[in-house]
Amino acid sequence: MCRKTTILIAFILTICTSDLMANKILSPGFQDTTRHYQPGKTYTFNVTAPSGEYALAIEYIAGDHKSKLILTSPHGGSLKPDFIRTRTNEYVVKAEDNGYGDTESFSAVSDSKTLELTQALAEEIKRTTGLRPHIILNHLHRSKLDANRAMSLAAQGDVNAEAAWKAFHAFIDDAKAQVLKNNEGLLFDIHGNAHRPQRTEIGLLLKGKDFKSNDLEQYADKSSVKAMVKSGKATMTELIKGDYAMGTLLSEKDILATPGKSVPNPVDEEFFPDGRYFNGGYNTARHGSKFSGNISAIQLEFNSDVRMDDKKRPEYVKSITKAINQFMAKYFK
Repeated sequence: MCRKTTILIAFILTICTSDLMANKILSPGFQDTTRHYQPGKTYTFNVTAPSGEYALAIEYIAGDHKSKLILTSPHGGSLKPDFIRTRTNEYVVKAEDNGYGDTESFSAVSDSKTLELTQALAEEIKRTTGLRPHIILNHLHRSKLDANRAMSLAAQGDVNAEAAWKAFHAFIDDAKAQVLKNNEGLLFDIHGNAHRPQRTEIGLLLKGKDFKSNDLEQYADKSSVKAMVKSGKATMTELIKGDYAMGTLLSEKDILATPGKSVPNPVDEEFFPDGRYFNGGYNTARHGSKFSGNISAIQLEFNSDVRMDDKKRPEYVKSITKAINQFMAKYFK
């Protein structure tokens, strides 16, 4: 843990190495520090009350220089500092915050155990491939900060929450800058859903009705994997229901996932009568390639069985890692 500091969070960025031997205060410019990140080191951002009370908000563990993979966990935090206001569904979103899609839906429910799942996936990917991915974690509970919404709804005017939101996305931007030194990359935004029957949902920013089309290629420009399609790496059809679609790879490992070869339509009522599907949100839109860039993004909404049981999770982590490794080897050699 970083040593206590009484400086207001709006003016500091506390950097802690994983061996806890260094503690350095840097400008909150973030982008100026990109070249200084060391693989495997932990960098943290704390929220701080005027009284001096503080809490860990955002954590970034830098990936290896050759890694093309970023993992983010925006909703897995559990900390509820009293000095950060509790978010409500009565807050009015600022009009200028509507540029990245889903910015108006409200929830204060956390995606339980997704932070632990993300950490475990990073370790297993490092163990099996030799390359450590970049990971960015939000440790604040969703009732205090929703790091997958535009800032006005995410923080609702609280100065500490706004600072943490900025840190979360600045760390992602810095991770992307490092990944782009390898010319391309992929971001997985890790979430959890409680839909029934249980399934993992793959979000590419396509809406449920889009999957009924016989021409999936028409949706490339509105997807978060636009760069993958435009570069010729894959077609939309392949990414949705091909042999190396994420849904296909996970389902082959006994983690039912959609869309994929077995269930290409995530709102097919024959399989999922509830008709619910999370197709991707703010992070997938902002940090994927829909609007620009050569880094694509995919939202992974894992069902309860995959993440909730601490004893069973390690085996699921191994299966998910195999799917991720296959996907990366196919499209990001």
